[in-house]
This record gives sequence, C-alpha cells and structure tokens, in this order.
Amino acid sequence: MLLENIIIEFRMNTNKRILGIDLGIKRIGLALSDKFGISIRALNNLYPRSRQEDILYIVQLCSNLHVKYVIIGYPLLYRHGFEVENLISKRAVAFSDCLFREFNKNHLKIIVYLINESYTSKIAVKRLAKLNISKKKRKLLIDGEVACILIEIFLETIVF
Repeated sequence: MLLENIIIEFRMNTNKRILGIDLGIKRIGLALSDKFGISIRALNNLYPRSRQEDILYIVQLCSNLHVKYVIIGYPLLYRHGFEVENLISKRAVAFSDCLFREFNKNHLKIIVYLINESYTSKIAVKRLAKLNISKKKRKLLIDGEVACILIEIFLETIVF
C-alpha cells in the first residue's frame, strides 16, 4: 500500500493501534500504541523460534489487541551515500510478506509497513542511558525501545 493511501486511511480510522516490530536474531522487540496512536509502550521481547511460530504469535497478538497497523524495522546500510539492502533487510521483507499473507488468511485487515530503522538502536541506547538503566538491563530493553521508536517515526510520517 502506498504511503499516501496509508496516511488517508490512518486519518479516517478511529482505531489507530500500532504494533512496532524490531526483528533481531536473538530477540524480536515489540511495542504497542494505544488506540488513538498517542502513547506507546514496549512489550515483552519475543524470542524467535521459527518464522512460522513467530508469525502466528504476532497474528494472535494483533487479533487480541485489535491492532490496525504493524510497523516493521527495515535495516539499510549506507555505502557511498546510497542505501543498500542487506541480508537482514531482505529478512524483514520476507517476514512482512509472510505476516501480510497470514493476516489475509485470517481475514484481518491489518496494514503492514516497513520503515527505515537506521540509527534507531543508537537513539534507543541513548534514551535508556539517560534513564540510568544499567548496561546489562539495557541489553534486554533495547529491542522494545527500538520498536517504540519505529512507531514514533511512523506517526511523525503520518501526522506531518
């Protein structure tokens, strides 16, 4: 779906609940907005098992929480001033495709959107450090914080 269409649909919809997903190898960070798209909170991390199990868990979570939008971090590398896709960004695309198909199979009208997650980990580390959270605990919280930032970026894109 084109961004312009998402913006129009978002502004017209009364349920703006958003799930943010930061895909990782060891942990998948999750965050959730309220139904107005105003407040955002990190959820417990998901520890990946298999793509299918992770997809089914997220579909069930979205169904239970009445999520309308899923934002997935899309990591790009910068080489010589250009954005370059890599193995992890290809994984994000494949994951979003599988998730979209599963939503359709379950008759859930949920929009899946990939968003550039460049520098979100650095921002998350700085935020958590400002809160005087120990480095050990930060490691567990960073994925959820990145998922929160992804939702914030999406909302900034949609609102302005």
